[in-house]
This record gives sequence, structure tokens and C-alpha cells, in this order.
Amino acid sequence: MDVSVAEYWSERYRRGETGWDLGGETPVLRELLQGEHFPAVVQGATGRAARVLVPGCGYGHDVLLLARRGYETIAVDFAPEPLAWLAERLRQEELLAQLLCEDIFQLPDRGLEPVDVVWEYTCYCAIDPRRRSDYFALMARLIRPGGWLFGLFFPLGSEPPTSGPPFPVVRTEVLALAQRYGFRLEWSMIPQTSHPARQGREELMVWKKEG
Repeated sequence: MDVSVAEYWSERYRRGETGWDLGGETPVLRELLQGEHFPAVVQGATGRAARVLVPGCGYGHDVLLLARRGYETIAVDFAPEPLAWLAERLRQEELLAQLLCEDIFQLPDRGLEPVDVVWEYTCYCAIDPRRRSDYFALMARLIRPGGWLFGLFFPLGSEPPTSGPPFPVVRTEVLALAQRYGFRLEWSMIPQTSHPARQGREELMVWKKEG
């Protein structure tokens, strides 16, 4: 089935075929927040918490983490099943987040206001590789000038993807596409706090949108 069709992902959730789900928040994001490396307040907007978009959020463990930290969090997924689980968890913890059951490529047509930060993890590797240029064009539309794209790209590969999901991520492709659409690489690293199953197989890249 086509990964660009919502039913593909719904079927995976219904069958419990969710190998991408770590069962909890991403260790690298937790480290970023603890070390205050993640934008918390919008510069020049006193008291306003950063608006963070989490595309392809799945069960939303990272959404919960961001909401606990006071971010204005927007969670997007193709499938309604994980969003229902996330909505219940938010209710139980009395947290707020905006949940959108959408194709991420349709977001600009839904009137979504530009966000301050995008937290990318396992969305890029799940979309059809032929749409990777579209993905960065989308990020350029969704992130405000001066905003940030935090991408934890997984799984790293050296050859163009031929099978998936997850479809392997080629670093040179990411660099070229991000720069093409107006993002400047501020820093990158191979995290030491990655989940053990993903150690050395993912790279954190922090991009700032020009303008």
C-alpha cells in the first residue's frame, strides 16, 4: 500500500506494526530541553512560548514532553488511531496541544499560522522519498522567518532509498534540499543519547530559516 495514503498508516496502527515507536519520549529531545538548547520563548515576544509543530507525531510522546514544558504544541498525524491515544493522555495529564489529523502537505491550505519551531523525527523517513523536496518546501512555508527546524534524521544511509518505510536518509541530500529552501545549518551532531537501537544511526541537524 502507498505510504502517501492515510489508510496505510491506520492499518499499521490497527495491527500493532509500529516499530518506529520507542514507547516514550525521544532521549535526544529530552536532552535538548534539559540543556536549554531548544527555543523556549520567542525573541522579541515577551512571555510568549514558542509554537512547535511535530509532523508525523504518532502516539505523541514528544508532544506530551513539549506540552509539559509549556510549549504551544501542534501535533499532526495522518492516522486517527494514535491521535486518539494522545488526546486521552493529554486529558489525563490536563495538558493542552492542538491535534490535527491531516496529510502534512495539506497544512498550508488549512490556514495554519507559521510556527517558531518544527521538531522533525521519523516523519521525513516515512514519506515517499520522491516528495522529499516537497517536504522542505513545506517546511519553508510553515516556519516563520528566523524560526527553527530541529531535525533528528533517521536512519542514516549512503545510497538513495529503494525500500521502506523507514526510507534511508542521505545526509548530502538533506543538506542540499534544506539550503535550497532557505535554511542555514547552525550545527549538527551524532547524538550520544540516542535510543540504544538507534545509536550512531541518526544525526541531529539544527537549521535556521533565513529572512
